[in-house]
Amino acid sequence: MKRILIVEDSIDLAGGLRRNLEVEGHRATISGTAADAIETALRDAPDLIVLDLGLPDRDGYFVLEQLRARGCHSPVLILSARGLEADKVKGFRLGADDYVTKPFGVVELMARIGAHLRRAASESEPLTNGVLGDDALRQRYALTDRQIEVARLLAQGLSNAEIADTLGLSTFTARNHTEAVLLKLGASTRARVGAILRGQA
Repeated sequence: MKRILIVEDSIDLAGGLRRNLEVEGHRATISGTAADAIETALRDAPDLIVLDLGLPDRDGYFVLEQLRARGCHSPVLILSARGLEADKVKGFRLGADDYVTKPFGVVELMARIGAHLRRAASESEPLTNGVLGDDALRQRYALTDRQIEVARLLAQGLSNAEIADTLGLSTFTARNHTEAVLLKLGASTRARVGAILRGQA
């Protein structure tokens, strides 16, 4: 579950966004003013911020500038009716990660939010002794616990029969797991699996 801060003074729009994010399995908080948004973001360090520019007390650019100046590195997606190129350029220069204009498509917005969350998780996931940790393999490649075990054995060059023997599986089941791992990792060989797990791909 990711924590998302919605900075939006339209109650209807903010509520709709929160419902869609909760359907995706996230926890969303709403701030309707710039002052509350800054306080909430600095206190809670959300995984992502959806930021409107037209706020009642200060505009969203001020919020973004303050957050970046005060050490908030959460990804920020600006969601605004301002669609001029100059508006977008200003947002990116102040540290925004994305800019979506209103009206927007909900499906596209959810996809963009998901992409930013995956990217942030990928960038923050540390290597363990030079090897991607289990959490990274789950989040980045959607591997199951069993598939993670198989991936690590594949990286060692074990055959399907050897994997089956090591994990107490049938050769048929081991082969199915191997095919699933190769597909999810986008790897064609065991050597490629090893490179991915070592963070070299």
